[in-house]
Amino acid sequence: MRIIKINLKSLLKKHKLTQKQLEALSGVPQSRISKLCRDDRQEVNLLMLSKIANAMDITDISELLDFVDEE
Repeated sequence: MRIIKINLKSLLKKHKLTQKQLEALSGVPQSRISKLCRDDRQEVNLLMLSKIANAMDITDISELLDFVDEE
């Protein structure tokens, strides 16, 4: 089975941003950003992902999301 993986944690490092800085840029609460950085979430809000992508100037969704084989 393939699952969606959110690459937010690595993108934060790449862009040299903290979760709090991304909160200020995107308007998405830091607590939600923290949950998106973990692998155990069950649901994803597309509006939040859109705000984060816009704040980080991501134009290719594959930078943020991957389909991976479930372990």
